[in-house]
This record gives sequence, structure tokens and C-alpha cells, in this order.
Amino acid sequence: MKNLQTIQADSMASALAKVKQRLGEGAVILHTRSFTRKGLLGFGSRKIVEITAAEGADDSLSRLDRSTPQTRSTSEPGIPRDLNRNDSVRPTTRIEDGTQNEFPRQDIENLKKIVTDLVDQTRRDRMERIAFQTHVPEELFETYHNLLKNEVSHELAENLVRQVKAELTEDELRDKKLVADKLASCIETILPDAGGIDLPVKAGPTIIALVGPTGVGKTTTVAKLAAEFSLRQSKKVGLITIDTYRVAAIDQLRTYANIIGVPLKVVMSPEDMKTAISVLSDRDVVFIDTAGRSPADAVKLKELNSFLSQVPLDETHLVLSATSSDAVLVETVKKFSIIEPRKVIFTKLDEAVGFGVLLRCLQEAQAQLSYVTTGQNVPHDIQTGAAQRIAQAIVYSRDVKE
Repeated sequence: MKNLQTIQADSMASALAKVKQRLGEGAVILHTRSFTRKGLLGFGSRKIVEITAAEGADDSLSRLDRSTPQTRSTSEPGIPRDLNRNDSVRPTTRIEDGTQNEFPRQDIENLKKIVTDLVDQTRRDRMERIAFQTHVPEELFETYHNLLKNEVSHELAENLVRQVKAELTEDELRDKKLVADKLASCIETILPDAGGIDLPVKAGPTIIALVGPTGVGKTTTVAKLAAEFSLRQSKKVGLITIDTYRVAAIDQLRTYANIIGVPLKVVMSPEDMKTAISVLSDRDVVFIDTAGRSPADAVKLKELNSFLSQVPLDETHLVLSATSSDAVLVETVKKFSIIEPRKVIFTKLDEAVGFGVLLRCLQEAQAQLSYVTTGQNVPHDIQTGAAQRIAQAIVYSRDVKE
């Protein structure tokens, strides 16, 4: 390929214009990249677009391509003759009107389907090898495969299908509905209901803290719980926030508190916790919103624990996102064990790929599932953590709201 040039400019449009000017309309784009060029002493940096291009076919062929595409040569230089018989699947990189041509839309969709089918078949082949190696019953392979697709761990999926195998007869195993019902029942046994929050009869407020990593939706969940108890159960609710790190976190919770009509106290230090609880001593329930903490930051976790240790907590709920991977959830549970949460709230179930990640996490945490959330709407999109609902979502791929 002749007259290879590398051209730089401040924008893609400018770079393309230079390519057309220097190499002509038939130029072929070989490579593009963008980078930041630093200025003197770190000042005056600017973004640079770089294009490597070369002269393509001669101008007459280039004009022919633009004016009469149906008469394109079937023996274009550099391309085997048999491939030229199907021009629709061959991309072109000639610059026309400042843009690059792309595959026809239908060919892209066909290619995506081929890749998807290939990935699915590869996954299925892998599952068959695993099933063979772990002696999963042949008649329950499809059940095993569906559990894995729903993000249930290999070990737990294997244990579940073996349990189903042991509890059903050979004739019953041929009944797909009966197998599914039995599987849901087995899953329920490892998902004990927490039954939400029950306020005991006691002097002073029931104090409940929500803890967890950053970005899992603790503040929104606190607002949903406050609205549930205040508006629907007619309880006197108070809010405390110690999330003074995140930008606008206090304003967000204060907005919710004003709408619901409940008092909010901001706590800046562990010593202030007792004072805040004292001020809210006439409440039935007090919810504490905490700052998100990375499971890897042991110092911040100890700092969080120092706040919560100042008050007689009745319940601590670990808030986790259902969109996280199994490994991340298990590691988070281990690190937050210093705070000793006894209940778990799963958020973002409406965004989760599968619900199987809940199973191992709850086993690892040895905690009850108290609530699940399925959206951002306050006071809606929150339900108690019913084991039956989660089990059916895993087995039958039902919406957890059903």
C-alpha cells in the first residue's frame, strides 16, 4: 500500500479532512487513536487525534464506487475473487462525505446472532463437561444448567439437583413442573424469612442501622423504610445520618425526611450519637443511614463500628446490591462481619442478571433476608424478603414483585 502517512489534528473531523486533502477521496484508514499531549509544566494539555492512512485505489475507481456501486469490479485488488462475490459482507474503509462506511445493518445483526449462538453453545458444552465430571443426574441436567444461568454457584447448583434427585422417584423426575416445584421448595429451606422489621414493645425507640458498601442504595432504602413505617404503619419515625462524606448525601435524606414529615439528625462524631438518640427518644423507631464503606478499607470499617457502638442497636442490616458478583458479595459479607449484621437487604433486583447470587451470600453471612428492593421509587419498590418469592424467581424466572 503506497504513500503511508500518519496525520494528527485536534479533532476527528479535522484529521479526516487532512487525510482527504493529502491522500485523496480513496484513502484507506489503517489505524486511529486519541491521546492527550501535555503542555509545559503540566499546563496547556490538549487532546490529539491521530490517523494512519494510505492511498487507496485510483481516483477513477473511487468515482466509480460512488456513482455506480452496482458495477463494482468483482476482482478488486487484494481481495480473493470468491470473496468478492458477496460484497455485502465485506466492509469498506474508504472515506466518503467525512465518514467511514460500515457493515449493512442486516449483516451486523446476522453476525451478532452467530456470535450469540456460538457463545451459548460453548457455555452449554462447558456445562455438559461439568455435569459429566460432577455426576449430575442426566435427567436433571437442564435444571442444573438453568440454575447456573441464574447465577447460582456450581457447588450449590449441584447440591440442589442431587437433593431433588434424592426426594423424587424416577417417574416424578420426568414431570418438569414437579421437578421445578421441588427445586423451589429446596431453595426455600436455605432462604429463611426474616419477616421484615417487627417493632418490639419496649421503652424508647427501636434503633436500626443500615450499613454496606458505596453505591448499593442505602439512603434510598432508609427513605423507603421510613415512609413505610411513618405513612403506612402510622409509627413515629426518626432519622439519623452519619454519611457526611458523600456529596449531597445529607441533602438527599433531608429532602426525603421533609416529604415524609419526620425529623432528621446529622451526626458528625461518635460522641454525638448518644445525643441524637436522646433527642429522638420519643420516636417508635429510628433509622440510621451510614456512609458507604469499601470492604477493603479496614480502617473505615472500624471507624463506622465506633459510631454504631455508641448506641444500643436493635438491628443492623447489611445492604448489598444484587448486581454484584458472587465473589464480591461473599468478600463484602466477610469484611462487614466486624459490625455483626444479622439481617441482609438486597437492592437493585430489577437490574440483576440472576437471583442465584443471593443464596451463597446469605449462607456465608448466616443472616436472614429482611427486604428486597426493585427500583428507585419511594415509598414503593420494596418488599419483605419472602423466601418463596425469591425461590420462584430463581426457578421460574419470575419478577420478584409478583
